[in-house]
Amino acid sequence: MTGTSFSRRRLLTAATAAAAGLALNACAGRSLGDYAQVSGEVPDKFARRQRVVLWSAFTSHNAEVLQTIVDGFNASQSDIYCEIQLFPGYNALDSKLAASFVVSQVPDLVTLSDVNWNRYFLAEALEPLSGYFDASFRPDFYHPTFLKEGTIRNEIYWLPWARSTPLFYYNKEIFAGAGLPDRGPKTFTELREWGRQLKGYKHNGSPVKMRAYNGKDDWYFQGSAWAFGGSYSDGMTSKLASEETIAALEFDRAFIHDDQMAYLASDVNGDFAAGVAASMCTSTGALTSLLKAAKFEIGAAFLPEEVQPGVPTGGSGLAIMRNASKTRKQATWELVKYLAQTGAPEWSLNTGYLPVTTSALNSPKIQERNAKNPQYQVAQDQLSLARPPDVMRRYVNELISEMLIVLQKVYSANADPGETLREAVRNLDPAVQRVLPKYHRLVAP
Repeated sequence: MTGTSFSRRRLLTAATAAAAGLALNACAGRSLGDYAQVSGEVPDKFARRQRVVLWSAFTSHNAEVLQTIVDGFNASQSDIYCEIQLFPGYNALDSKLAASFVVSQVPDLVTLSDVNWNRYFLAEALEPLSGYFDASFRPDFYHPTFLKEGTIRNEIYWLPWARSTPLFYYNKEIFAGAGLPDRGPKTFTELREWGRQLKGYKHNGSPVKMRAYNGKDDWYFQGSAWAFGGSYSDGMTSKLASEETIAALEFDRAFIHDDQMAYLASDVNGDFAAGVAASMCTSTGALTSLLKAAKFEIGAAFLPEEVQPGVPTGGSGLAIMRNASKTRKQATWELVKYLAQTGAPEWSLNTGYLPVTTSALNSPKIQERNAKNPQYQVAQDQLSLARPPDVMRRYVNELISEMLIVLQKVYSANADPGETLREAVRNLDPAVQRVLPKYHRLVAP
């Protein structure tokens, strides 16, 4: 069990680099003129086709799955060739995309995370998509919860693709050995009670902690804040220092430092698969790889509640760049249709991400998989409780980096949750004030 450490400089530099490069308050993403297409390579057999460039943040297995789907697209017709260019995660892609606007060279289709896409919307860099739909490919082909999240003022800008929620995962072998129920805890209070019951229990000769915490992503704490009745914001008004949000962070602090039955892990999934932690909260998108890695039966359950559900949506979707030429955008739309109508079931089936289209939801292969591995069905069922990120998390780039610092201080150093969150509110105020004019002009009801 090892902790993880971040400096303020490192976090703020990484998280704000893209925002600085995109120049949200300047002219990046301006709608004047067509930008050149980013460079790449086209195989000779596709040389006469219209080239479409897809920038993808997926790596390893998921990258292979996407390539297989796109290979199917390239083989399905004779006019368009899609080239995938890979980046090691959303932050790397985000930084490169920001830089591409500076030199007026952009890809055509981009996988943007659930929060990054909003900032490109503010920069007016995303193509409005509602007018591309027709009777053969309608908006209602997509799951309404996810489609709504990519819609602003009745216009669609971001289409669902690799969408997820967190799940509560638990080691059934450890739970049984410690006399715990074969289910997830209904509340965080019950989770803490179970942690006390687990205390002193050894698995394969080593002590076990109840939960491994992820300090590299504040996504999970946002859900916990909701569960306790708190939030990050109400619109663009911060709620980080509300009594309820503080209570959620105080729960984590006490679970880690007072009970000593949880800890900040450097590799949450790895520790869980190794039997070091009895439970964790991580993405539905990790389910397939977890089932392969674990040597024990994995239980999956809804996230714990406290006073209400706290299930955040996450993952990424697809956006077309506004400054691509009209010809490129029309060709890109053909790729989008193929991904939704043909690729979506295969993507969900082979990655663990949630089905985002009706064709995926109704796919016999996915229904068969869910019957065989009910953990996948749990993920789909929990979607009815899910909600999108709070507004400030979506539009204020610095919020995530600031919250990672907050979590690091509390989880690692046992800092006071109230003082730490109040400091975060003060630190974030200049960024909020910077974003407010564009938010009110482009987003606010």
